[in-house]
Amino acid sequence: MLLREKFMNACVFTACVGLALGIAAPKAFASDPLPGDDIPPPINVNIGLFYNQFNDAGSTAGVTGSAYSQNTHISTDILVARYIRTFTLAGTEAGVQGYIPYVNFLGNQEAGISDIPSPLAAYGYPNFGPGRANLSSSSGFGQPNLSVFDFVINKPETGLSLVLAPWIQLPIGDFNKNVNLTPAQDTWVYEMEAGLHLPLIGTPSVPNLALELWGEAYAFSGNNNSAYVTPEASANNIPGIYTLVHAQDPLVPDSNPLAVSTSTPASFHEQPSEEIHAYLSYEVAPSMGAFISPGFYQSFGGKQTYTLRNGEKLDSGNRTDETQLRLSVQTFVTPTTQITLMGQYDVAAQGGPLYRTIELRIAHFF
Repeated sequence: MLLREKFMNACVFTACVGLALGIAAPKAFASDPLPGDDIPPPINVNIGLFYNQFNDAGSTAGVTGSAYSQNTHISTDILVARYIRTFTLAGTEAGVQGYIPYVNFLGNQEAGISDIPSPLAAYGYPNFGPGRANLSSSSGFGQPNLSVFDFVINKPETGLSLVLAPWIQLPIGDFNKNVNLTPAQDTWVYEMEAGLHLPLIGTPSVPNLALELWGEAYAFSGNNNSAYVTPEASANNIPGIYTLVHAQDPLVPDSNPLAVSTSTPASFHEQPSEEIHAYLSYEVAPSMGAFISPGFYQSFGGKQTYTLRNGEKLDSGNRTDETQLRLSVQTFVTPTTQITLMGQYDVAAQGGPLYRTIELRIAHFF
């Protein structure tokens, strides 16, 4: 094998590991409306909210939708502070709001890989098989989000309402381009959000059933000061043939790590994405604002690509393509304090972790 061919094969192998894993860049932290957020709050009120979201993934999904669970541990604790102020605007209820997340990566982050490609596959040698990728990470603040909103439909006697809310996410935060997992991606994010509260049975004064539908559309600027980061990769069981091959060709790995972590300067771009949320909310005690809400979440699009300095384009394999089931309970524990507890379960994802999530939200009206 020519020396030039050896180097080409080594580079292709390293890139394939990164592309197969498909989580080199994080997905944007969405506004993620919860049940009841489409019900108009009182006018001229301040609302302070605190969120604590714990996410744990023991499985990563491939770019084709199949999951691989072995050697996966991706865990985060996300804290969010949010502020809302309502007022009257042109005869309708409106307001302003903003939030900022803090993302803390818990322990060592590791993702399973179903089949690590071989640099010699074209010559008939087997792949390295199942393995893992040790993911570098850095905790810190995500990007701040600002929004205005307007309840363009508000019928308190029936419970029918429609809220529109454009958001903007500022390209500031603790972005680290040289790690696999970072809390910010240093891009402008533009979001349009709409939420419909549609009563089905009953009225707000008695136990009632309502359908809550949310839709979001996102557009992203590029990040010209990014990097394409591949993780350190190791195989669970390296085929014995590579001990012999390595003796003849030292560039072919025969021991772990098969590939070390690399960071290549690049520009990052994410295509537009969309999300839908649907909750079936049953309000069991209107005097306490107490209800239970099973829900469904689906995201689309968001293909993430890198352009290297030589003009080469690489598809990360990552998409905002996620299917999730949810269950939420909510109630006022005092006249001014509301508590929401939600469980989230990823059914499918493309090129990313399958998360199991518990989220607590405390809202105080003043």
